[in-house]
Amino acid sequence: MVVVANVPLSFSRVAMPNIELLRRLLPSIPIVNYDLHYLPTIVKWGRAILNGEDAGLTDADMQGIERGVLGMDRYDWYLMVSTASELPMPPGAQPCSVIGIHLDDGSLYPAQNGELRALIDFAQERNDYPSYRAKQIDGLERAGIPYEILDGTYTAAEIRAIYRRTGIFMLAHRESFGLPICELQACGSLIFTPHASWAGAHWMKDDPASPGPGAHSPNFRIYDNDIGVLTAQLEDAKRTFDPARVVDTFNEYQPQLFRGDSAALLLFLGLLRRGEIHARLHSEHALLGKLRRPQVR
Repeated sequence: MVVVANVPLSFSRVAMPNIELLRRLLPSIPIVNYDLHYLPTIVKWGRAILNGEDAGLTDADMQGIERGVLGMDRYDWYLMVSTASELPMPPGAQPCSVIGIHLDDGSLYPAQNGELRALIDFAQERNDYPSYRAKQIDGLERAGIPYEILDGTYTAAEIRAIYRRTGIFMLAHRESFGLPICELQACGSLIFTPHASWAGAHWMKDDPASPGPGAHSPNFRIYDNDIGVLTAQLEDAKRTFDPARVVDTFNEYQPQLFRGDSAALLLFLGLLRRGEIHARLHSEHALLGKLRRPQVR
């Protein structure tokens, strides 16, 4: 049984009470969570969900979550798109298979017709994100690159038509993962971000247990929130605009973020067939990823 649901609601016995109901009705069936990110690698989610600490989450993020009833022991195994972050993978074997994600439905491909256009992500009014947007617009206007700004609602067909004509995508805020980052690369668009950490889930790390940041593929442009650096990088993108090369780079460096990782999926299925993933395995995860408060004396 695979439950496709995002943190934090996938861990909420209030928002998603049917997990325990399924266990009672189907006691021999393992229950697996498929999400974009493996929870213990994300301190922001981990502290809020596993220990009830304030990690700057919004009320909407925390709605329906009861303190003290959350933990990795809700599911028998975890299928993940990515485990990349500044934090190392917890020590020891993890109940996790990184299978990536399959997005290739035939609607993601370059159709810029030789015109370089930029796309600015939906507005984020919280924190100081509006100042980042203002700088992005300033840089685009200095470089003479036309742009459009996402606003309102779109059908899947409408948003993908926009993606296909985009050659530069401006992140509006730090993403926990960010599916458009994958979709737009598949359409031949470079990804511009003021900080490498804003797209940290797209880092490449040889050893997921090592701390610190990883490396981005050449499709990413990090401009350190500096208008001079941003303008220079935009002008360079304008000179070297080549959507086909972006797609080739995406397929070379991170194919699992477009067509999934079939080998990892087969290994997961092998664990199931051999009974190494079973309906009682979740009870062994009770302490996994727990973040403890320091003792007050």
